[in-house]
Formats: sequence, C-alpha cells, structure tokens
Amino acid sequence: MAQSRHPPVAPHMSAFGGKADLGVDGSNPYRCTGGRVGPTRMESALLKNLLAGAGSSSQLIGGVIVTLLYAVIGLLSAIGSILVVRRIFQGRWEQIFWASFLVVIAAFYLSFAAYFGTTIQAWRTEVVAVVVFLFCAVIGLFFRPAIAVGYVMHGLWDLSHSLSGSSLGGQSITEIPLGYDIFCSIYDFIVACYVMKSDTAWHAPGKFNLYFWRP
Repeated sequence: MAQSRHPPVAPHMSAFGGKADLGVDGSNPYRCTGGRVGPTRMESALLKNLLAGAGSSSQLIGGVIVTLLYAVIGLLSAIGSILVVRRIFQGRWEQIFWASFLVVIAAFYLSFAAYFGTTIQAWRTEVVAVVVFLFCAVIGLFFRPAIAVGYVMHGLWDLSHSLSGSSLGGQSITEIPLGYDIFCSIYDFIVACYVMKSDTAWHAPGKFNLYFWRP
C-alpha cells in the first residue's frame, strides 16, 4: 500500500511546522477537518474568561480591549439608531419598529446556531427564547413598558452567553461571535432606557419619513 506523501501534523504543531499556542482552555487551537489543518473558532464566553483570569496576560489584555471596543460600538450604535429611527418613524410607527426589531435581534441567535452547528438541545433553547421575546413584542404594541422589559431581558440574554459559554443552568445554548454579546447588551440597555424615557407620542397616528436626512 502506497504511503501518503504528506506526514500527519504532530499534536500541538501548526501547519507551518512551528509550535502552536494552546487555547485559553488548554486545548489545541488547530484541528484537522477533511485532511486540512486550521485554527478552531474563537472562544465566545468572553466575560467568563476575563472573570476567571483564563489565558495568558496578553490574552487578558486583549480581552479587555475587545470588551471596551464592543461596548463603545454598542453605545454609539444605539445612539445613532435612536436618532435615525426618531426621524424616520413617528408616532405609532416608532412603537411598531422597536417592537419588531426586538424580534429581529432575538432571531439573530438562530443564525448563530446554524452557523456554529449547534446541538438540537441548543436549538430548542434558542427557539424558546425567540418565542418569549416575540411575546414581549406583541404585548409592547399595546403597552410600551413591555418593549423596554423585552430589551432588558435580551441584554441579559446576551450577557448569559458571555458568562456561561455553551451551557446555561444545564441548558445548552449556542455559541456566538466574539464580542457580540457585549455589543448587543449595551445596545439593548440603551434602547430600553430610551423607550421608557422617550417623550414620543406613540399613541399619535404613525408617520413615515423616508427622507429623514432633510431638515
């Protein structure tokens, strides 16, 4: 039997012959998939690693920078969204927008579950979560505080993925892109505060201003 011309890559060795750094959990960051060697996906439980002090000092510093970066992006994104939405949607239409958007961001986790190839149990958990947020959105069409509560709950849901990884209270949950939980939770909390403090008359007839940039 003819032998392969390419010897297998030794454990903890990169595809380029150098020694590969171990992941924050001590695992080999390189794995074989279909005969190819490549890096594994990034760890999603960012806050969990930071609080536990996992990894090297450089990884901790990088994690703090990533956290602050995504927090600032979430803050600026929320402020920008609020300013633009107030110009485009007025009255009843703004209430409908924020209620609908709550369902949209909740459904993002289903796309993450599909991308990361999560388990059936995690799919069930994420689907149940979407149904809960859908319920908050429907109630919010008639009762403004329900929308704010929904965004606060979604912000906590974001953070639970960052603090728990792929398991929450014995229930499997999907992995998420690195830093997404920080970004989205900050965004959610800012929007929730706006919904509760806004002086917009959501009971007024809805108006749609497509040319919102015009004075």
